[in-house]
Amino acid sequence: MEEPNPFKIAVSDDLLSFINQRVATARLPPGFELPENDTWSYGVPPATVSQLREYWEKKYDWRTVEARINGKLKMFTLPITEAGETMTIHFVHHKSDREGAIPLLFQHGWPGNFLEVEKIIDSLTNPKEPGQQAFHVVAPSLPGFVFSDGPKREGFWLRNMAAVDHKLMLALGYEKYVVQGGDWGSMIARILGIEYPEHAVAVHINALVSAAPSWWRYPFHFIYLIIWAMLQPKGKNSNFGMMMWFRNEEMGYMEIQGTKPLTIAYGLVDSPIGMLAWLRDKVKDLHSNECIFGEEEFITWTMMYIINGTAGHAAIYKNVKGKGMERFEKDILNKKVSTNVDFGASVFPGDVLNIPHWWAQCTLARNIVFWREHDSGGHFAASEKPDLLVEDIRDFAKVINPNRMAALVMSGKLKK
Repeated sequence: MEEPNPFKIAVSDDLLSFINQRVATARLPPGFELPENDTWSYGVPPATVSQLREYWEKKYDWRTVEARINGKLKMFTLPITEAGETMTIHFVHHKSDREGAIPLLFQHGWPGNFLEVEKIIDSLTNPKEPGQQAFHVVAPSLPGFVFSDGPKREGFWLRNMAAVDHKLMLALGYEKYVVQGGDWGSMIARILGIEYPEHAVAVHINALVSAAPSWWRYPFHFIYLIIWAMLQPKGKNSNFGMMMWFRNEEMGYMEIQGTKPLTIAYGLVDSPIGMLAWLRDKVKDLHSNECIFGEEEFITWTMMYIINGTAGHAAIYKNVKGKGMERFEKDILNKKVSTNVDFGASVFPGDVLNIPHWWAQCTLARNIVFWREHDSGGHFAASEKPDLLVEDIRDFAKVINPNRMAALVMSGKLKK
C-alpha cells in the first residue's frame, strides 16, 4: 500500500479567472411576484442570489480562503482500488497527541463536503479539559466529490463508497475505528457497521431514516407507527411532519440527480451562480432557523462543487433511483447495524431525517447505547452546532463497550 501524499489546494489561475468571469457576467431570471411568506415556493428568490453574487464578485477572496484551509487542515491523497477502479481519494487526517486517543472516521454527504469537519476537528483531537476523550480524525471526500476521483463505471454505489472508507482506514493503520456521519455519511456509517463490524466497532450518526417496522416482526410497533403518524402535527411542526413535508415537497433535486446526473452537471459546472442557487435551494430547509450560513462560508461550499467540474456529486443519487432503490432498501433501510457494534444517534429538530427511538430500535440498530435529542440544530450538525456534536461524540465514546474501547485505544496507538 502506498503512503499518503500531502495535499494542498491549488486552484489554477485560469480556472479561478473562469469562475470569477462567470460570476460577473451571470444572467439572473426576474423571479415572480409572490406573497411574503411564500417567496421560496418557485425556488431561490432573485434577491437572495443577487446578494450572494454581489458578495462573490466584490468581497469574496478565494485565495485567502484557500490559504486558510491549507493552513488549518492537514490534507492528503491516497490511491484506493475498489470495484476494479483505482481512485485518488482526498482526506483530512489529524492525529492527536493525547494518550488514549481513538480513531474516528468522519463522513460528509450532499450538499455538504469535507469542510464540515473544520469546526470540530480541533476539539476532537485536542480536548480543552484534561481526561476528555481525544480522537485521531480522518475526514475523506466522498468518491466524486471535491478532490476525490469519482468512479467512471456504473454500478458504483454506497457499499463501494463504504469499502473505500474502510480501505482508507486500514491503509492508515486503523484496524478498529469509530464512524460518525450525517446525510449520505450516515448511510455509509451504517453500511460500515453492517459490513465490517469487526473494524467499525462503533457508529454514531446525526441523520436517521429507515424502513417502517415490518408487521410480521413487530406487529405492535407497526400498528403503533400508523396511529402515531396520524396524530403527528403536519408540516414543519414535528420531526415526522418535517420529514414527510420534505419528502413530498422538496425531492425534485433527487429526481434529476438520480436519473440524469450528467445532464444537470453541464449546467452546474459551467455556471457558478447556477451551482450556488442549486445548493442554496436545498440548504434553506436543511438548517435550523437560527443558523444562516454566512456569504463566505456558503460560497466556499459552492466552490467545493465547482472546482472538480464533474457530475460525481449528483451521481451518488443513482443509489436511490430505480433498481438502486431496491438495493438501497434491501441492503440499508431493511438491515440493522450489528449487535457487535455500539450505536449512537444525535437528533436535531431542524433536520429532515429523523425517526423516534422506538422506531430506530426496530429497524436501525440492534445495540443502541446512546441517544440524545436536542432543542435546536439541523441537518449540518458539525457546522451549525459543533460544540454539541463534539460533546455527543465524546459522551458516546464513554458508553462504548469496554472491550471495544480497549481495542480502539490499541488501534490508535498503532497508527502510522
